[in-house]
This record gives sequence, structure tokens and C-alpha cells, in this order.
Amino acid sequence: MNTRQAPDEQHEITLLRSVLHTPAPDHGSLARMRAKALRSMQAPPAPRHRGRVVLVAASVTLVAGLGIAIAVQPGDGGSPSAALPTSGGPARPGTPTPLVGADTPAREALITLAAHTSALRPLAVRPGQFVYSHMRGQGVHGIPVGADGEAQVVWGDETKAWFAADGLRTVRMEMTTNLNARPSTDADARKLADNGKSLPKPRTQVYPNPNGNPKEQLPVAEPKEPGVSNPTLSWVASLPTDPEQLLAVFREAAGKSTKHDADYLTFKTAASFAARADALLTPAVRTALYQAIALLPGIERVPGQVDLSGRAGVAIGRDGEGFRSEIILDPVTSRVLGTRMVATAGADVPAGTVIAWSSTDQVVVDSVGATS
Repeated sequence: MNTRQAPDEQHEITLLRSVLHTPAPDHGSLARMRAKALRSMQAPPAPRHRGRVVLVAASVTLVAGLGIAIAVQPGDGGSPSAALPTSGGPARPGTPTPLVGADTPAREALITLAAHTSALRPLAVRPGQFVYSHMRGQGVHGIPVGADGEAQVVWGDETKAWFAADGLRTVRMEMTTNLNARPSTDADARKLADNGKSLPKPRTQVYPNPNGNPKEQLPVAEPKEPGVSNPTLSWVASLPTDPEQLLAVFREAAGKSTKHDADYLTFKTAASFAARADALLTPAVRTALYQAIALLPGIERVPGQVDLSGRAGVAIGRDGEGFRSEIILDPVTSRVLGTRMVATAGADVPAGTVIAWSSTDQVVVDSVGATS
């Protein structure tokens, strides 16, 4: 029997042995040890920096009433994450050192980042103040072109929103779509030209509607019941802090699909939740969340990733049928920077095409319309 272990697994065993102080495990006990190691990790309270709020959510999430609009302050001292180095190499003088390097495997990266979450705490929003959220998104959209089916077009969107502190109520929201529209491929460009189709023009909608024009009205749905897709402060605080129990919450919420396996759906659900609820996570829940994701088989480190704002991060991905979901984490603060979905072999678009991509910056302001 071949007992040689893959490099990633050897790296993982080394990490587990350093936590559990046991002899090298066999394949049969590795999963049990992994779970025990993740539960045993303690979060050192070393604060790193105070800076602008970073949170991730797709613009459509906020339109559906699912956006989280509470600011978060990651501790004291240091400089903002915008000044972080873009790789795991030596840091510049005065620059915080990344917790994980560019080559750190997925599970070790998650475990390490999970162990540095104690300084990430909600920042209270006083009555009368507002949370300003500036969201950027990008995706691939199909445009019907008659006999040629669809032409795939890439465009971005931008949302500016102001939320009141009382229940995170939406006070004003402005969304512009169809930004920088372009064909996904040369073939898509030919489809558009052959069928007399033009690229969509930018379109802005607002809430509340200033002039009654339905085409300019941005629908804002009523909040849903608290849950994975609609996290609230109290609901998030009630989540289990045992990684296996928390993973079970995501498995149940993920449901089933005939196209994707259960582990991919669970990863996608957990990553989406992390993006929505990033500012609401208590240190204990955030630690358990990253540890729960680390328990999933098939997760991989995706090298060289940044979010839409250009911030370098640690990207963890999981392949499904034709797609890979990714979550991008700040290598210094452990915060969520962004999410992506990328086409892989078997998708209807070329492999490597970014299907969806989003990132968000948020700050507390004193009035609606203010941005700082």
C-alpha cells in the first residue's frame, strides 16, 4: 500500500502535530485530529491597527434587504490595511507583517487567521449617525442575441447607501449598473455586432425615488427572518462557537443540488455568510467560522488575489461543477476583503472568467449624503 502523503497533507500534519503534540497520524485519524486542533486554537489578543471599515457584500445583497451596515474597528495602533504589503515577503518599515505568507496552504492559512480575531469588535453607531457603504461589484451577464443565443457581457456596478443606526434601516441608496460594459470575448463581440445589439449604457436607480419615475426607482425589499442569508446582531451572536456545530448550520442552509456536491454548496454558503456578516461577527464566532471552513475537504489556496479595490488578500477557494467560489481575507487583520466566483472547465463561458466579484468599504458618518 502506498502511504506517501501529498505535500499539502504533510504540511497539515505538521501543523496538527504542533497543536496536539502527537505522533504523525495515519489517514484514518487525520480528519478527527483536524477537528480537535481547530477547536483548540486560541486567539491571541495582539491588536494591530485602527482604520477604515472594510466589509464585503454584493450590491444585490443590499437591494434585497440583506446588507450589513455596522462599522467595525479592528483594535488600536498601527496604520490602515490599505498600506499592507502585496505579498508574503518582507514588510516595508512601519508596515504590519502579514500573518500568513503567499505560499501558506489553505487550511493552515485559515487556522492562523482564525487565531487572530480577538481584536475585531463592532464599533457602536450613536443615535443620529449613519453608516455610509460604498459597494463595488462586477459580473458576467447574458444578452439575448436571437439565433446566436446569448452574448456574454462583463459590466460593473456601484452602490452608495446610507443606513440609520436603528435596526440598520435603509435611508438612501443609489445604484449605478452597466458600468464599463464590454464583451466577455471576441466571439461575444461578434455576436453583438452580427445581431445589431449594442452594449448596455450606465443606469442609475435610487431609493427613495425623487421624481416618481418607476424606471429610476430602486426596489428595497423588507427585511426577512434572521438567518444565514439575513444575519442580524442577535442572531449572529447566538451561533455556536464549536466549528463542527457551526458547519452543520451552513450545511443545512446550503440545501441540496443535483449539479453541485454538498461540500461545495456548504463552502459557498459559509463564504457568502462571512461576506454579509463580517461586521457583525463576534471574535468567537469569527474564529469558529474560519475553523469550520477549514474542515471542508477540497479547499485550496488561490494565489495572487486582490479585491476590486486592489487590496491584496489570502484567497481560499473550493471547486464545484464548472465554477470555483472564493473568499478573500486580509492577511494582517483577518477581516473579509472580498468574494469571487470564477468559471472553471465545463462552464458555459471560458475557464478563468470572473462570474461575480464584489468588495465594500464602510464608514460612520453624521448625515445622509456624507461619505467621510
